[in-house]
Amino acid sequence: MNETSLLNEYQKLCPGITKVFVIPQIPQKNRDTSYLFQLYKNFPEDFPVSGIKVETFNAAFLPVVLFSRLKFEKSILHYHWFEFEDVKSLIGIKWKLFWIILYKILGGKVIWTVHNKYPHHNKYLFLNKKFRKFFARIADKLHVHCKSAVDICAEVLGVKESKFFVLKHPDFTPEIIERDEALEKLNKKYFNDLLRNDDRIFLMFGAIAEYKGIKEVINIFTGLDRRNKLLIAGFIKRRNEDYYRELQTISKTENVFLIGKMIPDDDVPYFLNSADCIILNYRDVLTSGGIHLALSYKKPVITPYSGCLKELHSNQIIFFELNSERNKNLLNVIKRFAL
Repeated sequence: MNETSLLNEYQKLCPGITKVFVIPQIPQKNRDTSYLFQLYKNFPEDFPVSGIKVETFNAAFLPVVLFSRLKFEKSILHYHWFEFEDVKSLIGIKWKLFWIILYKILGGKVIWTVHNKYPHHNKYLFLNKKFRKFFARIADKLHVHCKSAVDICAEVLGVKESKFFVLKHPDFTPEIIERDEALEKLNKKYFNDLLRNDDRIFLMFGAIAEYKGIKEVINIFTGLDRRNKLLIAGFIKRRNEDYYRELQTISKTENVFLIGKMIPDDDVPYFLNSADCIILNYRDVLTSGGIHLALSYKKPVITPYSGCLKELHSNQIIFFELNSERNKNLLNVIKRFAL
C-alpha cells in the first residue's frame, strides 16, 4: 500500500469537498510539539487552491457537522483518538456516535486516524474494542501511519485492508542550539545547576503515563553511575496522578529528575539539545511523536521494536525486543550509552 496525502484522500472520498472538520481541536499553544498542528500546518498553503476550509473544535460541538449537511455542504469529519476511560466518557462516546451517525445518514463522510492498537490506559478494554470496531465499520476511511499498522489494525478492528490509507507521522522542525547553551538554560530554569557538562544525559520527554514504562527506566538508573542523569519531563496524563506520585517516591535519587508539568515550546529545544540519548520505553505502541521529535534533533533513540517504529530506518535508532526479558534488553542497550 503506497503512501498518500490527506488532500488526495479528502478529494477522492468527497469530490468537490469544501470543508474538513477536525476533532479534537487543533491546539494553538505548544504547536511545535503538537501532532495535530504539524499534520495540518501546511493546509493554509495547500487548500486555498482547492477551496477547502478546515474547521476544528472539540467533540462537544459535534452538532455543527450535522448543520453542515443540512446546508448541503460537501464535508468530511476527520476524527482522532476514539476511546473512553470512565463512565462519563462512556456516555460521551454514545453521544458522539449519535451525531456522527446522523451526519453519515445525511451523506457526510468520516475518516478516523487510528493512533493505537488499543487505548493506552487499558481500561474497559472489552467495551472499548466493541466501540472501536463499530466506529471502524461506519467510518469511510481509516488513516494509519505505516504499512505495518494496516495489518495490525485490520485484524483488531475487523475491517478489510482496503479501507485503510497510509500517511506517515508528521515531522517536527527542530531548533538547534549548542549543548552547553541548552544545558545552561535548563540548569537556570529547572535544575539549579545540578547538571554538569560532563554528565551523560538521558531524556524521557512527553506525557507522563504508565504505558511509557517510566518506572522501569528509573529502576535501571538507580543502579548506574551517578554521572548518568535521567531527565523525565512532560505533563501528567489524565488518570495518571497516582502513577506520577509513585514516580516521585522512587525518583528521589541524585541522578533522576522528574518534572510533571507541560513544557512550553520555547523550552523544548533546551531539553532535546542537552540530551545525549532519548529513551522511549512504550509498553505497546503503533506510532510515536516522541521518536519523530528525537530524530529531528539528530539524537540517538532507544525504543522497542514495535508497530510503525519497525519501519523507521535510521542509524539513530537503537531497538530492543519486547519479550519476556524486555527490561534486561533495555538495560543492556542503555549500558551501551552510559558512563
